[in-house]
Order: sequence, then structure tokens, then C-alpha cells
Amino acid sequence: MTLPNRFRSTSFVSKALVLPLGAGLLICSWTHHSIAQFAAPAIVEAAGNLADGWSVRADSGAGQDDKLMAEGGTLHFMMAGPPSNNGTFYNPAWTATGNHTFSATLMQNSKATHPTGYGLMFGGSNLDGDNQTYSYFLVRQAGQFYIANRVGATVTPVVPWTANSAIKPQGDDGKQTNTLSVQVTGSNVVFSINGTEVNRQPAASLHVNGLYGFRVGHRLDVTATDVKK
Repeated sequence: MTLPNRFRSTSFVSKALVLPLGAGLLICSWTHHSIAQFAAPAIVEAAGNLADGWSVRADSGAGQDDKLMAEGGTLHFMMAGPPSNNGTFYNPAWTATGNHTFSATLMQNSKATHPTGYGLMFGGSNLDGDNQTYSYFLVRQAGQFYIANRVGATVTPVVPWTANSAIKPQGDDGKQTNTLSVQVTGSNVVFSINGTEVNRQPAASLHVNGLYGFRVGHRLDVTATDVKK
């Protein structure tokens, strides 16, 4: 499938979900907690600043300051800070079931202000609702990877942040480049980085069928190239 290369020119469109004051605290970092709870975002979709066909589900706020530009085979994510926070990017045309492989080369373009992850989202459903469901596979600056499931407002780690020598860490110039791959094969899911298997999980322990896309932490500038799906 050819990646979209046109940009939205329409004004910002969103769906509002009003929460009572004190409905809950947002834990916006998925880098320091074994099980993270997120308050439902005030606005669950954002259409502004995004390449054609794409939406972003922010952990809080509207995601209106998070940007996704598409140029040929390159996707460029530019993330704002709170309240836009971490974002899950998805395109309804990107779906898969059964055996499949999803991979991309992800480059952090500038130095992160603190440890924050980015990577692949897969097995997504209901991403525009309260009962969103997906799994994701991330790397972060120190050369670590992370696998987790999300159901509604609950994130449960499958593999906590784990160092692996296959991961290229952030350099002195702030750049970091790694190729991530999620391969669903029979009853297993194989997670690879730069061609090296770093983990393997039973498919039954993850969400494997549905939407796939990207998960990017706040204040990051990341490009995705060589996307295979």
C-alpha cells in the first residue's frame, strides 16, 4: 500500500468527552510504571495537523498540537508536550489479521528531554472510544525495549523496559535509529530489532488482529521510513 502524501487542509475537528473535576490523575509517562492508569482524554480524536487518513489518540488533551507529515514513504511525527502528551497514531486503511509482519525504521531526530518511548502499535480496535484496545512495542533512548497491552484506560506491561544489545542507543547528537518488527506467525508473535529477535510471546497474550500504526511519546521528533506491512 502506498503511504499517503497529502495533508489535511480542513479545520480541527474533535469529539469532546467531558469529565468531572477530579475525575482522576493522568500518569503521562509509560517509562516508569509497571501498570499505568490513564484518565480518559477530554478529546479522543484530532484531525488537524495530520496527513490524510490519519488520526491521533492522545493520552490527554486533544492531540491538536501533535503533527504527522507524510512525504512519499516517510512519516514524520512531531509531538507536543502536555496536555497533548503521548499519542497513538492510526489509519483505518491499515489493518491486518492472521499471519503478518509490520516493521519500520524509526529515527529519533533530536535529543529527548527525558526517557520516553516510541515504536509500533498493533492489534488496535475502538481507538476512537473509551474501550480502546491495542498492543505496542517501543524502544527508548538508553537502548531498552518495552511491550504492553492496553484495554480502555489500563496499560499492562507484557515485557517491562529491558536493555538489549541489539538496540542502538541515543548518540551524543541526540539521534537514535532502529528498525522494529512485529511478526505474527501461528501461535507466536516475534519481536525483532535491527534483525535480531529480542522477545517472543504467545499470540494469545497480545492483541494481534486489527489496526496498526505508531505510538510516540511527548516532546519527541521521530521519522518512520522503510515501512513494511
